[in-house]
Amino acid sequence: MKKTIKFVVFFAIVLTLFSAYPDKVVDASEGYIVPSLTISNGNENISLDMYKGKHVLLTFWASTDGISRVACNEYSAFVKNVANKEQICHISINFDQNNNLFKETVRRDNLNAIAQFNIKGEEAKQIKETFHLEDGYNTLLIDPTGRIIATNPSVQTLEQALSL
Repeated sequence: MKKTIKFVVFFAIVLTLFSAYPDKVVDASEGYIVPSLTISNGNENISLDMYKGKHVLLTFWASTDGISRVACNEYSAFVKNVANKEQICHISINFDQNNNLFKETVRRDNLNAIAQFNIKGEEAKQIKETFHLEDGYNTLLIDPTGRIIATNPSVQTLEQALSL
């Protein structure tokens, strides 16, 4: 009987601890707080924390992956056409190993070069692990509080999120 009571008390404590902080759960999936991310383009460091208060489209792509490249282009065009630029920003993380290929793709696709970050090596590996990118590249729509509200959102989902 004592073991049962101890087990019930232990279970209640564990349940209380985990239910007390539901907003603190971090994962790279819909409904969760986006993991921390700081990247550099050589000139400056940016962090997702800098964009709290606005929606963020976080795109992971590679020049050799046609689907992610097309998606990056479509999201870039969407953000470019949003009337209120303060509502949303687009951050694109590219995993090309060849920097010249990356630069040429950005130029040819007419992407906003300021929003493009080419990440390689150990940093790229860490980002892929953190954001679960083993099965291809994705785009995450992050709300102003830092919560992921959609993966690979459609234009309609973006318009609804921004109330356009």
